[in-house]
This record gives sequence, C-alpha cells and structure tokens, in this order.
Amino acid sequence: MDKSIIRRFINGQASPTEIRLVQNWLDKPGSGRQLEEMLQEAWDQKENASSDEERNERLLVQINSSIQKRAPRTIQKESFFNRALIRSAASWLLFIGLAFLGFQVMKDNQNMPEEENSTVHWIERSVLPGQKLIMELPDASKVWVNANSKIRFPERFDRESREVFLEGEAFFEVSHDADRPFRVHSGELTTEVLGTKFNVKSQGEKTDVALLEGKVRVKINMEKEKMLVLNPGQLAAYRQENRQKLHLATFESLDPFLWKDGLIHFRNESIRNIMTSLENWYGVSIKTRGNLDLNRTVSGTFANDNLENMLVGLGFTLNFNHKLENNVVTIYPL
Repeated sequence: MDKSIIRRFINGQASPTEIRLVQNWLDKPGSGRQLEEMLQEAWDQKENASSDEERNERLLVQINSSIQKRAPRTIQKESFFNRALIRSAASWLLFIGLAFLGFQVMKDNQNMPEEENSTVHWIERSVLPGQKLIMELPDASKVWVNANSKIRFPERFDRESREVFLEGEAFFEVSHDADRPFRVHSGELTTEVLGTKFNVKSQGEKTDVALLEGKVRVKINMEKEKMLVLNPGQLAAYRQENRQKLHLATFESLDPFLWKDGLIHFRNESIRNIMTSLENWYGVSIKTRGNLDLNRTVSGTFANDNLENMLVGLGFTLNFNHKLENNVVTIYPL
C-alpha cells in the first residue's frame, strides 16, 4: 500500500477511491505487519522532537496503567511485554483514532454542500445603458448581456449545478453537461437547462424566456408545480399581475435574439416602449414635447449603428422630429 495514500486517509484528504483501497487493504492478511512497520517508521522519525516525546511518554504511561488495571494477571505472566510493544500498542491506538477521525472528516466533506465546505467567490458584472457585454462563464458557456443589465455567478461552478443570477436581459449559449444543470434565476423565474441556446429578459414586472435551441424548463420559484418545458420556437411569459401562471407563446422569427447581433426589432410596439428601449440601448434620456401620440405602434428592424440614423428613420415613420443635446433627446411632432 502506498504510504502517501495512508497519510491522506489519516488526514481526511483521501478520495472515495483511496478510502476503499485502504479499507480493502486492511482486510488482507499481512496488512497489520506492514501497517505496524509504517507506524514504527513514522514514530522513529518523530522521537527527536522533545514535545512529541513528552506527549508520547504520557500516552505510554496511560496505556500501561490501563493495561495493568484491566489485566494484572496477564501482565504479570507475560512479563516480556516491553517498551517496544507498548509503543506498538500506542501506535495502533493512535492510528485507529486518527483513521476514524480522518474517515469521519472525509465522510462529512462528501455530504456537505460545496458552498459550505469552501468560500464561494462571486463575480458580478453590470452593463450600463448604451453598452453590451460578451463573456465566457467558468464552464465555457457564453453569454451576451444586454444594456442596463446585471449578471452574477460564482468564480467556479460547484460539482452539482451551475447557478447564474440575472437582472435585465441576456442570451445564453450553454455548454452541455448532463451531470450539472444550468440554472438562470431571473425575477420570479428559474430557467433550467443542460445545454442549449436561449434568451432571458427580466425587466420590471415581466419576464420572458425564449428558446432558440435545445430544451429548457421554466418554473415559478414559489410555485414548484407551476412550470413549462419549452421546445425551440417557444416562449414562456410571466407577468407579476398573475403570479401563479406562466403563458406559453410561439415565435416564428428570430425577433427575441436579434439584439445580440446589433439589431433592434420592433413588432407592433408603441412609441412609449420604443423610447424606453432606445434609452437603454444608447444610454440617453428621451423627453417628449407637444401633442405626440405615444400609444401609436410601429414594426421594423433597425441596425444599432447610430442613434441619429435610428431617430431619423423612426421620425419618418412616426411623423416626429428630434433634437439631441448632451445625451438628452427631445422628440416633438412635425
């Protein structure tokens, strides 16, 4: 038996495989002699340390006293029991105690959640209005984080799951790992996947989860039985005014994912909502002036290259003009 494995076993650092190796080895004939030789060698290496010697001497006295009290006749008859044998007995007792302690520590470590067993270091990234972020997560999954959003995740995912917390909007391209589900916590929802591509948008009182590839399970956090399993082309919509229900919808185009490719798409969207989106996209403040119908809707796809071009295009469609000054946009009727 490798001595290093024995040491790790005693110190509670052995792997489950090494623990089984030690247990199987102890059941074999001759293992006791080998073990005593290992312990005797370790004992001899420590005899020069005075503090250890004093501690060992006290232990030997206690063992000797215990043996005399429990079996005086045997000790008198077997007078050949000498200091070396008592040392051997002490070594065995030390090994049994330390091995038991090591086994218990290893067992506790195996049962203890990783976040309790070690300090979890969290990484948080905030994306300001007018900005976007593309990054790689600890498991090599990729995420595109939209403007005015925040994402938080551990520096290293644990062995059982991959947990990510999102405020705002992000597109995920998740690396497949059948043993560790990938979960995105956003608002009141949790989206769980093994490996797929999907978009999560959580803003204000609504959250939408749109699936591009693979399969995901979306559930309401406080309602374990309220969940939907999405296939590609499906979307789960949650609204706070109806906290106990998820709405299933379908989409035929790539509308929910265009933003990550630098495109802004509106489908029957009101001017009011469009202005809010532009504030997030470009990091500006938009004000309205005059008798402008903010409930009028528009559909279209625009390249996110220049705010000025965007406003000119929208103004031509919606009959408004604009003025841009110091990151403040004022729009007014023609």
